[in-house]
Amino acid sequence: MATFQVFAGAQRIGSSALELGDRAVGVAAGRFIPAPAYAQVQAAVIATQHGSQLALGLRVVAPDGRPLALDGNVQIVDYSAELGSDGLEVHVIGIDPDQYDDWPATQATAFAPTQALDEKSGD
Repeated sequence: MATFQVFAGAQRIGSSALELGDRAVGVAAGRFIPAPAYAQVQAAVIATQHGSQLALGLRVVAPDGRPLALDGNVQIVDYSAELGSDGLEVHVIGIDPDQYDDWPATQATAFAPTQALDEKSGD
């Protein structure tokens, strides 16, 4: 799987494989792997995780260097105090559907709608 870099402002604070998502609505999420610099913003992330994290300047960059989403469309959820490393996730909304085409086939396939869901919706 591709690795996406997570930034707070200009500082790289971690990465994620963004192993879950939905191409149709332009969202992706995955386990957040913190870099050492995450410690500088962790308290602010925890304090704002149920509200706006816009002030943190979070962004996610694809392996090719293109941003996936900006302007408050990235959120880090941190329950690491309770759940350890499994309690860290990053969520991205507002991804251009065409960007999914550049992701490895394993991710692009995982984000494609299933036939069963298409049949239920009448597509």
